[in-house]
Amino acid sequence: MPDPGRASRESFLVKLPDERVEYPPLPWKCSGATMLNVYFEVRKEVLLDRLPPEFCRTSPAYCRLFVIDHPESPVGPFREATLALGCRLNMMPAAFVAASITDNPKTLAAGICERGYPNTLGGIEFESGPSGARALMSDAKGPLVEVVMPALQTIEPSRLAYDHVDAIKTVESEGAARGELVVTARELAIERAAICKNARIAYPDERPESPWQILRNRNVISAQVVNLTRTFAAAGAPQ
Repeated sequence: MPDPGRASRESFLVKLPDERVEYPPLPWKCSGATMLNVYFEVRKEVLLDRLPPEFCRTSPAYCRLFVIDHPESPVGPFREATLALGCRLNMMPAAFVAASITDNPKTLAAGICERGYPNTLGGIEFESGPSGARALMSDAKGPLVEVVMPALQTIEPSRLAYDHVDAIKTVESEGAARGELVVTARELAIERAAICKNARIAYPDERPESPWQILRNRNVISAQVVNLTRTFAAAGAPQ
């Protein structure tokens, strides 16, 4: 039987900026990007508490954590990290955003206004080379989560596939805020890929109130480093 989520849309509302930061119109084509992508198991009850009822959980319950370094974009270099819940929408695979961070104010503005994510400004350390990769995500209070890939093995890019990413976008209407479910289509054109069979997720500081740590890793399922061109586009209503 389907096991629907039990989080309200209101729990994902964010404060819209008082003054809108100007940014170039979407979509942005971002060449030469690198993504660290990790799937890991989490506790079923914790995932359901953060999943809206439009979605059903998978079995086993898992999250997808992806960190993308964009050296080129219409707003300059930026990095983005997203923690998404593995789920199904209308019985099809999806990923729902539980938390997201960027280090670029213009990317933040575009994310909040047009995509629903990323919606938090923070810091992202990022390293990637032939022999390994690492990323550390932090917010204003300090470190949140670290991904380490100590060894990489090249694979054919055709072996990889990613589901669409969904989020709750905050919309103001008649002085009140409401949540609107939006879907971001697949944005990645994969050029090169490698897998890591001994990836680790670490939590440098205890942050029990943060979704980055509430949705805590129980077992890494798979991890990849991907070189790609990304089209950072606006989200739309589910089909």
